[in-house]
Amino acid sequence: MTAIIDYRQAYFAAPNWENEGRHQLAYLDWGNPDNDNVIVCVHGLTRNAHDFDYLARALAADYRVIALDMAGRGKSDAIADSSLYNYVNYMQDCMAFMDNFHLRKVDWIGTSMGGIIGMMIAAFNPARIKRLVLNDIGAFIPKAAMKRIVDYVSATPESFASRTEAEAHVQRVLQSFGITNPEHWQHFYTHSITQHVDGHFTLAYDPHILDPVRTETNNFEKIEDIDLSAIWEAVKTPTLILRGELSDVLERETVSAMRAKHLKCFSEEIKGVGHAPTLMDDNQIAIIQRWLATTKQASFAPKIA
Repeated sequence: MTAIIDYRQAYFAAPNWENEGRHQLAYLDWGNPDNDNVIVCVHGLTRNAHDFDYLARALAADYRVIALDMAGRGKSDAIADSSLYNYVNYMQDCMAFMDNFHLRKVDWIGTSMGGIIGMMIAAFNPARIKRLVLNDIGAFIPKAAMKRIVDYVSATPESFASRTEAEAHVQRVLQSFGITNPEHWQHFYTHSITQHVDGHFTLAYDPHILDPVRTETNNFEKIEDIDLSAIWEAVKTPTLILRGELSDVLERETVSAMRAKHLKCFSEEIKGVGHAPTLMDDNQIAIIQRWLATTKQASFAPKIA
């Protein structure tokens, strides 16, 4: 496996969350830092910025690509008060990041949780997102899918005795990603598992990220469907929806309903994949590249002076 090292690793001091102090957000920065054509990538619930390494490398000749580790994931700080892990705070961090780097209007690629954050920004701050790619997430999430996600996250051990044990867990929980390339599995292992000085291994996220959901659902006993249709109806941004053919999170009917309400919404289905497409395979990357090329505007908004 050839390591992907064409990025710059850096950190941003995000503003307070209520009673929390400032926290460090890690990010990977690809391409020319002076390029005004910027793509922001945000990962799923338990994932991190390295999920976009293959896609970012393919796009970096034409775009500056920034992939964030959201709070409690990857190399970003965990939050001491875990009750503050919520979408309002995640959106606040992303907006603060864009403001700090004078990014007035960006393209957004979001997988699952990252797509919800992108939808929220596009709905509530429409001038900030130029185009939106939603990777296997939409305006409705069935409770059965939510329960599956909650079950595997809440049952994840806080540590593993060996790397082999940790890798087996990663492979089990990411089975629906449809990964067939051994190099891609190694990439996930490398960036999903952390070895500590005492020899034990953990996954690269704070195990308490679901604490607010635990509280809201009476210890996960009252999980319900999630309806984001009001947010989606406020989104006017040109949007590409990617759906894994076998996804339980994004149903085919949801995609059809979303397209019916949005004239600038397009979709592609990825065969043989569940939740969520990795965006590592050449064919998946090519779908995004083609859509970006065909929807590219003649002029881009400049950075804030």
